[in-house]
Amino acid sequence: MIHRLPVDKRVWPGTSLILVFLFLELYWDVYSVTPILVGLLIAQLLFFRDPPRKTPLAQGLLAPADGKVVGIDEVFEEKFLNEAAVRIRIFLSVFDVHVTRSPLAGIVKFQRYIKGKFLNVLRKDAFENNESNWIGVENHERRVLVRQMTGAIARRIYWDVKIGQVVGRGEKIGMICYGSGVEFYVAKRAFQPTIQAGQHVKAGLTFLGQWINER
Repeated sequence: MIHRLPVDKRVWPGTSLILVFLFLELYWDVYSVTPILVGLLIAQLLFFRDPPRKTPLAQGLLAPADGKVVGIDEVFEEKFLNEAAVRIRIFLSVFDVHVTRSPLAGIVKFQRYIKGKFLNVLRKDAFENNESNWIGVENHERRVLVRQMTGAIARRIYWDVKIGQVVGRGEKIGMICYGSGVEFYVAKRAFQPTIQAGQHVKAGLTFLGQWINER
């Protein structure tokens, strides 16, 4: 069986450009910037890595992204849930895997891309003003909303799902390029967080919390 490389398909445009410059260096016998180009090539491959992940069997909502939890609060979510919600904010550094995954199995019921600014994600106003893409997943009465967000360096958001599509728990639903943030929303009445601010999570592996009264 042939296995695909553990990198996202969006890796190839930038990788191809770097390889072209490396080829030109070899052709012209100019090697002064070879270490820089090799370093960029390695960084490019590492950034777009998409390692296979085995979703845990235990019940609970999974993290939609790798990164550090920088905030857990309560808000009224009006785009998809339309009720009081727990909001969990995750900061992705350039060293984190940037694949976005679905926190639960269900059907994509909402998707909206909103243009905005490209502020540093660590700024307080970044989460309110930065360009973003929203994906809502529903499984009967259970619903979650994931927001992919740009940053000062991250200027491109990709989503690989469309409304009506069935997604699995922990399944890849998109990717953000070069350092950014992801938000997770779920109804306050139905969810109990089990993580804390400052904790590092992994998409499709780390439990954010449990459904209330779930067994």
